[in-house]
Amino acid sequence: MKVLFFFACLLVAASSSPSPRNALTCEICVDIVTDFDNWLTSDKTEAEIVDYIKQLCHTLGQIIAGFEATCNFLIESQLPGIIDDLVNSNLDPLTVCTSGALAGSCP
Repeated sequence: MKVLFFFACLLVAASSSPSPRNALTCEICVDIVTDFDNWLTSDKTEAEIVDYIKQLCHTLGQIIAGFEATCNFLIESQLPGIIDDLVNSNLDPLTVCTSGALAGSCP
């Protein structure tokens, strides 16, 4: 469920305008990225994570007509950067939401 919330945050951040966000958007982003970071570091490979998220895209595509392709595009373009920021660059969630892969989610 936390991954679904992360995915929702990713969609909002990736599909919205580049203007700075408010404190609530920032708090939500940080909470979700924190949960995702904890899940991510529990012995998951990047391929396993991408496959799981793509399954979520498929499920959401069944609910929202035509959404699966958009979802997959966002995952392919944004998720590797988020994983890299959290794992390889050892960035904290606030940094990811401020200047990392989800830049602009925080003011």
